[in-house]
Formats: sequence, structure tokens, C-alpha cells
Amino acid sequence: MMKFFDRSFLYNPLGQYLSWLKCKGWYQINHWGQHLRIGYLSRISNVTFGRYNIVGEHCMLINCSMGDFSYVNSYSYVLNAAIGRYCSIGPNVKIAPGKHPTSVFVSTHPVTFNNQVNMLRNYCKEEKFRNYSPVTIGNDVWIGANAIIIDGVNIADGAIIAANSLVTKDVGPFEIVGGTPAKFIKKRFDDDQIICLLETSWWDKDEEWVQKNISKFWDIEDFTHADLNEA
Repeated sequence: MMKFFDRSFLYNPLGQYLSWLKCKGWYQINHWGQHLRIGYLSRISNVTFGRYNIVGEHCMLINCSMGDFSYVNSYSYVLNAAIGRYCSIGPNVKIAPGKHPTSVFVSTHPVTFNNQVNMLRNYCKEEKFRNYSPVTIGNDVWIGANAIIIDGVNIADGAIIAANSLVTKDVGPFEIVGGTPAKFIKKRFDDDQIICLLETSWWDKDEEWVQKNISKFWDIEDFTHADLNEA
């Protein structure tokens, strides 16, 4: 009888709603004044937020940090990720979804190399393969809908990940990548402009500075030729 019974028998719409309400209330109260918004039925665990963060509906965020103004759109799954400021993460994005061994180990099945609580039976009593690695995402990064970012990848400041891409290796500053697996397409700006943006690091400026200089954000030539330290 115990083998037949599992926790899913207890799941119901009211229980899910109450669990979400508890999570939403706890995070938004503990981040009072930071303007945090958590969408309907999203699951959040061990996440550190900045200011003005938005999590869409039906998301899962576990073991993450998010910088100011970054948001995650609906139905995204984000694990073990450090996300910088002003990042835009589209719907149905998967970040650090986990990995399996592809060589040396005889089998790719986790019951043969780890003692995972979500498995009904394990052959191992200890971890023989670490099936996750943290992902680092810089500032002002845009990740398009349905993209997958594999464990251990680093995405630098200003990068763009095209929709439906599978990112398996690091992405450089202000690079645009796309495809399966994702490949370099082009840089967003020329090298001198990129150097200027990286040196300015506008994403680290306070909100008053950004507001004061916002008109220069609408054209890269205006931004790179402006005396921003004096503005």
C-alpha cells in the first residue's frame, strides 16, 4: 500500500494556490520596499532578489540571485544561476536544467551514480557525479524565448541569446549567438563601443544617473561620445 501511495495524491488546485500564496507572501514581505513581484503559481526557493525584479507565472527559481531590474518571464525554469542587473529572460527558458555523464560512466541514468531523493530507488549511497554546475549571467543580457542554457556556462555583459537556442559554451561581451547548438552570429557594437560600455558599466550606476542620461541610451553614438562622468 505504501508503495502505491505517493505525494501526488495530495496535490490539488487549492493546495497549490495556498503554497504559492505562502511563498509569494514570504518573499514579498521580506523584500518590502524592493518592489518584487512574483507571478501566479511560481515556485521560489533560496533566491536572493535585488530591486524591481519580476518573476512571471508558473516559473521555478531555485538557488539563484537576481540583480536590480532583472526579470524572468512565464514558464521559465532557472536553477543555480547568478543573474546580473537589467537582464531580460524570455518565456519558457531553461537555465542549468542539470546534466548527465556522457563518457567514462557506463550509464547516463542517475540511479547508477547518485543518491537522489527524487528517484524511487538508487544503487549509490553517495554522489559519484555532480549533475549540476552554476551558471553566471552578466548584466544587460537578453535571453530569448525557449532558450536552454546548459550547466556551467558563463554569459558575459550585454550578450543576446536568440530564441530557441541551445547554449553549450561561454558567450562573450555583447555577442549575439543563436542556433542548436548556439553559434556566434555577430557583435552588437564595434570594439571601441563595447570597450566604452564595459568601462562605463552603466548597469552599476544608481537610478538617478540612469534617469539623467536616459536620452543617450537611444543611440550608441550619443552614448559613447557623451561626457557621461560630467552629465
